Amino acid sequence: MAPLCKSYNQTGCSEDIFMRANKTIAAIILVLSAWLALLPARADDSLKRVIDQKTLTVGVALNPPWVLKNADGKFAGYDVDLTSALASDLGVDLKLVEVPWNDLKARLLKGDFDLVAAGYASTPERAREIVFSNPTGTADIRMVASIASLGKRPGRALAAPGYKIAVLSNSTDEAAAREAFPKANILSFDNTADVFAAIIGGDAQAMVATSPTPQMAARLYDAKFRLVGGPLLRTPEAFAMRPDDIRLIQYVNNWIGARTADGTIAGVRRYWFGGFKWLSRFDTSAKPDKAKADQAKPEQTKPKQ
Repeated sequence: MAPLCKSYNQTGCSEDIFMRANKTIAAIILVLSAWLALLPARADDSLKRVIDQKTLTVGVALNPPWVLKNADGKFAGYDVDLTSALASDLGVDLKLVEVPWNDLKARLLKGDFDLVAAGYASTPERAREIVFSNPTGTADIRMVASIASLGKRPGRALAAPGYKIAVLSNSTDEAAAREAFPKANILSFDNTADVFAAIIGGDAQAMVATSPTPQMAARLYDAKFRLVGGPLLRTPEAFAMRPDDIRLIQYVNNWIGARTADGTIAGVRRYWFGGFKWLSRFDTSAKPDKAKADQAKPEQTKPKQ
């Protein structure tokens, strides 16, 4: 191999090596500078994109009272009201895209909408792939069961193998149910309306859901159902966004802070969670799709992605 210099004793040798090193370092700095220069522009694109398109596109799944449909098919709910106010403050239109619950995260990452708002619980597992805003509230996960199925010894009935519990598929509700009742037959459905219909129609003996759905069932059918025990789990709710949409994430968090301070979010929450005046807007007559096969292993206690 040829030496770097003809002779290591020549004074020009050290200068030659120094110049080569400088050129290499300069090239590296140039590449890094070009890469770093792209970051602010990319971060700014998310909010600019929404404003330029004059539309905030939000992915939703039926999950009362966060997202439901009126008798005329129009969306309503806690997260619908919040995202409507968010879009109004941005000066853009709100576009709601309904997808199955299990598709929310994948469709968000695909770019089909700007954020997810559907009573979506902020969990460490989900946060591995998506970014959650500051919480817009917290909710308890509880059980409501048919009085007949509980019998005189509720504890024994709930611990019996095969006890049928309806849950929202791939949710924190399902995770809580599997952990609390490992021997139960968990029937998972794609939306909360079908979960509710399953217990009303007798396909399930109990339901584990995020409040206030269990309380709603117990109140509407107090002769047939009752709440069982206390909360199984408490979870924070938040909007979900793509990790790269930094500017949009910052704006949404600032918006949540401002609307928390002025009482807007608290006022919306009182309406949807402080009572059941909205029940007339929720069609509970729908029949559930056939329950999915419950062959999931009991040890699956974490919410799936």
